Amino acid sequence: MGLKEKKADDAVFWADSIAREIITRTKFRYIDREVELKEPLIVKTSASISGVLHIGRLSDTIRGEAVVRALRDAGYDARLIWVAEDMDPLRKIPAGVPKEYEEYIGMPVSDVPDPWGCHDSYADHHKDEYFRVLEEFVGVEMPKYSMREEYKKGSFNPYIKKFLESIELAKEIMNKYRTTPLPAGWSPWVPICENCGKIITPRVIGIEDGKVHYICQDYQFEKHVAKGCGYEGYADPLSGNGKLMWKSEWAAQWARWRVVAEGAGKEYQVPTSAFWVNAELVERVLGHPSPVPIFYEHIMIDGQKMSASLGNVIYPRDWLEVARPEVLRYLYCKKLMKMRSFSWKMLPNLYDEFDTVARIYHGMEKADNEKEEKHLKRLYEMSMVRNILPVVPVSYAHAAMVAQIFTTDEDIVNALKRTGHYDEEKHDLIMKRVKQAGTWARKHAPQEYRIEVKEMVNEGIKHILEDRELEAMLELAEKLENVAEKKGDITDSDLKELFTEVIKNHNLTPQKFFRAFYLCLLGKERGPRATTLILSITPAKVAKVLRTIENLA
Repeated sequence: MGLKEKKADDAVFWADSIAREIITRTKFRYIDREVELKEPLIVKTSASISGVLHIGRLSDTIRGEAVVRALRDAGYDARLIWVAEDMDPLRKIPAGVPKEYEEYIGMPVSDVPDPWGCHDSYADHHKDEYFRVLEEFVGVEMPKYSMREEYKKGSFNPYIKKFLESIELAKEIMNKYRTTPLPAGWSPWVPICENCGKIITPRVIGIEDGKVHYICQDYQFEKHVAKGCGYEGYADPLSGNGKLMWKSEWAAQWARWRVVAEGAGKEYQVPTSAFWVNAELVERVLGHPSPVPIFYEHIMIDGQKMSASLGNVIYPRDWLEVARPEVLRYLYCKKLMKMRSFSWKMLPNLYDEFDTVARIYHGMEKADNEKEEKHLKRLYEMSMVRNILPVVPVSYAHAAMVAQIFTTDEDIVNALKRTGHYDEEKHDLIMKRVKQAGTWARKHAPQEYRIEVKEMVNEGIKHILEDRELEAMLELAEKLENVAEKKGDITDSDLKELFTEVIKNHNLTPQKFFRAFYLCLLGKERGPRATTLILSITPAKVAKVLRTIENLA
């Protein structure tokens, strides 16, 4: 067994398993032909520009890149390419776009003017915004292609010709997956209407002398109608002014770039899906081996599909405001076929998971068993954008708390030192986490994570707490003042002993004591761990707030 095969065989992670399948595959799927593995091995990722480029679009790219890394780790020259599906028609008018843009429904998004006037087209506007942050999430070089430009350059002409020459074979293959056969005049290529510039409205009547005969008619989308102009004419499939139908274009893309793997949502697993139709087309019509699929579950937001109309879209730039790109990569790389439902409120828990895996990777903790440890270490590697991150000594939730209490870097650092969450060598990583967690706390955090330390106890507290609870808070203030006067170090254990003494002195339950503490200090019944909160703020400042109970009327 050669070095490459040996490395590929060692697969505990899903991307390594897919890499092994690519490397060890010997036969085409639909015809009796040997697969010749030619480097570089190309993994394709793409996005339709007709919709919003949200973090869900990143999932395909991140997972594709994981396979590229696995192939490289197995000793192969592997590359990732990104393709803009910018020949797709505009299907609806997104929020913020003038209503007059309804006239462009059905036109390729690459030909629709930019509503904001800063780019050549609607597609270029969204691609540019997406690309500004895309490379924050992707650690390998990734050439980018535009389908509109590829058609104009003639890159797909050999495949268009092959499909037109083999139209009966293509129809035979597609009809196997259909309940109603394709009509006699069907064409695998459709033109852009010469008169109105729309891609979805031309209805092909037939093919005559190598030209596609069409008439431009209305096309009904789910909620909108693309208005046809009624024009009737002929179009040259090799002119660059049209496109292959999706069930042939996908196959042509695989052949054009010699793609060995591509991601697709789990709905494409079914035997009649476009993936498998194109898989058969690319082998039997174009003579290229079908790629190995990277099937995956989609991400949901609070249990719903991400949608601009629902207002639950998370853009990549939104993510980078509050979290590292590695944490999103971790979310996507954990398991391919498990439903991912994300909510902003779960970000601290996701960070806790990520930090646990970081500690396992760096040998600070052990996993349940050797196989799981190996898997988690590989997962952590795949979650990295470029360099391996060290363990950050402050949790996301703690960082959010500190960011809400203190405003200056100096105060933040001092607070973290008091609680043992600071490491000078990791200063930049720590401060970045505090800044991002603070932004999350302001924009997305549920009430349980929101903190505002009161300057004085609220007047209404006397109507909520019993006298013995208020007296306990005053005794706590006195003890904290004593601690402050001594100017010595106080530990978490010291504070716990102090709490126990006050609770006993006033015959309180721990539940009552801590409820009173949080109500007086934060104005709500729950909060961060009391010992951590006091050490962060300092005993003197906490005592000063509790002392104001004496001023209540």
